[in-house]
Amino acid sequence: MNHDSNNDTRKKHRFLLIIVLLLVLTAVIFAVLLTMGVLKLGKGSGGSSGGNTSEEGSTGPGAASEGRTSSDPSAASTEMTGTEEPETGRVKRSIIENMAPATEVPNIKITDEMLEKGILNEGNPSRLMAVMEKAARGEEITIAYLGGSITAGSSASPQEKKCYANLSTEWWRQTFPEAKINYVNAGIGATDSWLGVHRVTDDVLSHNPDLVIIEYSVNDSQGWNKETYDSLLRRVLEYSSEPAVIALLLSAENYGFAAEHAPIAFRYKVPIISYSALLSGKLVSWKSVGNSDGTHPDNPGHALIAHLLTEYYRRILTSINDMEDPGYTVPDLSESQTKCRYLNAELLTSDRLTADAAEGFEATEVKGILFNTNGWKTESAGTISFTVTTREIGIAWLQQSYDPQGTCASYDLYVDGEQAATLVGVADSWGQHLEYKTILLDEVATHKIELKPTAENTGVEFEVLALAIAR
Repeated sequence: MNHDSNNDTRKKHRFLLIIVLLLVLTAVIFAVLLTMGVLKLGKGSGGSSGGNTSEEGSTGPGAASEGRTSSDPSAASTEMTGTEEPETGRVKRSIIENMAPATEVPNIKITDEMLEKGILNEGNPSRLMAVMEKAARGEEITIAYLGGSITAGSSASPQEKKCYANLSTEWWRQTFPEAKINYVNAGIGATDSWLGVHRVTDDVLSHNPDLVIIEYSVNDSQGWNKETYDSLLRRVLEYSSEPAVIALLLSAENYGFAAEHAPIAFRYKVPIISYSALLSGKLVSWKSVGNSDGTHPDNPGHALIAHLLTEYYRRILTSINDMEDPGYTVPDLSESQTKCRYLNAELLTSDRLTADAAEGFEATEVKGILFNTNGWKTESAGTISFTVTTREIGIAWLQQSYDPQGTCASYDLYVDGEQAATLVGVADSWGQHLEYKTILLDEVATHKIELKPTAENTGVEFEVLALAIAR
């Protein structure tokens, strides 16, 4: 009996010892799995991977501050299941690995030298990195383009699809398919940065853009364009949505003003993409990229411009998780190359400004050169006057092509009773376009502006598109 009882006791002890060892081993394994991030604890069921996470673009409590994805490894580890390594960067690796290629350029071999010269300055990428992070979270971003006829898509066919602006935006659509990409093309042919700085608030900044590409280096031929371009870059960079800005330097076959724009863009530390450098450096021939008019790129040229932009985007996205965000502060006004007196420029159309007096002129819809088509029109050599408070007196009107019948629509511009300029409504020019006059003063003051027909005026149609002011 005693022998049997002792055997039973030993069996019970061994059984209990095995149970204890199994419990200890289970606890050790559980602790190791937690440490490796294979398991996670949270509200509800202990190992669930459901709910909003930073990888899914959470914007609720716990999401990264200021619209940035958290780079805390411990936070990222809670987003992983299985045996994958935790996501610790600003953008998911899968997005980077599957990003769209740079825009294809037909019949042109892209060389390393072309990319070195074309991506003239990578600049400060902080704001562009923020745009990419926002798109990677599946949020809404707005990309805007401001410039002349090349930006509008001239000589691309079909224009809306094959212009460089749409081609480069397509890279964003393909790389970030979960994001909503808004596309704003604010190009207007035969216009320069003088008009650009006056209309940028209405045509671009009103859309609260995340990224703005600015192009005026083909048309900026006037002496004041250095200051209007400087003012334009600063105006966009200082806007409340803090958009990323890229200076795009283009060129015609035999002329351009990239050399005037580049130092200004360098001063603001913005990225500079230079198609102009490829042409001036003979890295591509005009025949391979340009139209016979010597000014506008054909489809290959538009594709090459888009290639330079998208290759730059790829460089930034490829290294985004390895780069420290440098942050960006707009340089102080004292550091600008000009006085930036056009910084607060705007256009006054007939829906915003009422004439003091008008005889023969009426406030009405005018030709659609500007996006806002509210202007003033006369068909009988009328007169009109305004009062404005400004440091700049500018006026934009529609100039028609030369009329062989000899009609004349010319007006004298008077400022405070003094004749200041003559506006020619019909000229021997290349076609219907916006023409302007500008008078820049030292101080803001109230002025009376009058338009009176010249003695040669034959009473034909004349359209004032807008008054331009800067305060």
